[in-house]
Amino acid sequence: MTAQETGAFIVRNADGQFEISAERLAHRFGLSVDDLHAMTARGLVRSSVEQGDGDDEGHWRLSFRIGNRRWRLTVREDGMIAGDEFSIVSSGGRSP
Repeated sequence: MTAQETGAFIVRNADGQFEISAERLAHRFGLSVDDLHAMTARGLVRSSVEQGDGDDEGHWRLSFRIGNRRWRLTVREDGMIAGDEFSIVSSGGRSP
């Protein structure tokens, strides 16, 4: 898939944590917000944040997984999205 979010921004809250709205996440996965909330309540939505080091210092990787679909964003310190990858992963694959 083509990068849809590259160049856009992810908001950071007062604690410095990245925040993505339910609307944005649901849209990227082709879901309604109600479906996303239901899947989250059933434990079907997983996410992780990894802080880069070395050559990747100042970047974070945000990963979201629902079923066999994964959305990964590479985000700079200022919240700008430097990379956007949406993929289908095997069921035996590693969770984000």
